Amino acid sequence: MADATKNTIKFYPVCNGDQSLITLADKTTLLVDCNIRESAKGDDDEKLYDVHEDLLASIQKDANGIPFVDVFILTHGDQDHCRGYEKNFYQGDPKKYSDTDKKNKLIRVDAMWFSPMIAEEHKNDDEQAYQKEAERRLDLHRRNDAARNDAGNRIRIVGYDGNKKYADLDKMRSIPGDIVTRFNDKDQDTFSVFIHSPFKKHLVAESPDKKNSTSIVFQARFKEKKSDTKFITLAIFGGDSDHVAWDTILKETKKSGKDKSEEALNWDIFLAPHHCSWSFFNDRPQENNTEPKKTSLEALDYKRGTSPKVIASCKKIVVAKPNPPHDAAKKQYVKKVGDDNFWNTTTHIIKDDTPQPIIFEITTQGPMKPKLTEGAAKAIGGAGLGIVNSASKYGSGNI
Repeated sequence: MADATKNTIKFYPVCNGDQSLITLADKTTLLVDCNIRESAKGDDDEKLYDVHEDLLASIQKDANGIPFVDVFILTHGDQDHCRGYEKNFYQGDPKKYSDTDKKNKLIRVDAMWFSPMIAEEHKNDDEQAYQKEAERRLDLHRRNDAARNDAGNRIRIVGYDGNKKYADLDKMRSIPGDIVTRFNDKDQDTFSVFIHSPFKKHLVAESPDKKNSTSIVFQARFKEKKSDTKFITLAIFGGDSDHVAWDTILKETKKSGKDKSEEALNWDIFLAPHHCSWSFFNDRPQENNTEPKKTSLEALDYKRGTSPKVIASCKKIVVAKPNPPHDAAKKQYVKKVGDDNFWNTTTHIIKDDTPQPIIFEITTQGPMKPKLTEGAAKAIGGAGLGIVNSASKYGSGNI
């Protein structure tokens, strides 16, 4: 059980997909992507973790009992990063949130991060719904509507424009190299986000997948005190970014100088891009592009501490196709951090045949495994797979 007074990062088990929740000590929440499968809700499939119910239990409710996340960051519009958005999150005028919406457990998004890159091409209804809601909010700002900064109407543009132009809204834009310290109209003293991408050049680059190359990539930064110059935890969230994106990220970040670039690229936790896909290391198919790119390997060398963690948000990794995940990619990560520090969301913690979220508490010693209550320890018992196969190995400790 995570300590509610600490900052935490939770990686949900959503098979080949992403859904992560950053919760700050003041209860501010940042949801990064979602992959809410209908078969995982209620009792439809007991072996799928009900991420919607867990999310509802993890976020706040306002004075009217409406559940909300402070910030929703959609890294890009692929289905496995926004599945369930339309059915599980409220869209429209927040003043019109109804009793029916509450009965349906719709979650209000107080502030959304919107990359114009997703406006290029829509391949699923959830992506289209996110775009529509973003355009509704942007229109409020264009019209200088009095409600534009109300909870449920807030929005931040991340990155550069593609075919659709938002130059008139530049004051609401954050670009690569920017550091964000204000979330849902509230300043944070000990938490910030460094934005690494997307870059406009990747819309026209000869990339195997432009949508993946233009994922929002960011570094979450945690300090103990406002006055501190060092971060106690740094976590990289890369969406489906590929080696093309990371080549640019490294080159552009290094232009800021050695000290600043190392600070921006360092990590204690690294969410493996594209569900442990080989595309982070080189083009696919892997059999035709067997050597990892030097820049991708270099990005992993910015790890900190004695046991930095790579999180693979994907199904169980096997050699056989289809992939991702790629076993060859896992081997590259393991070379950098060791087998005990490579954690797969599907196999890392199992309870009653159901994968459980991976949770980190952010402490002065860095990210830690949360201490389990006696009941929780007995519940997990020897059912865990991967490196966590007993309650005793899931106690406290610096990771």
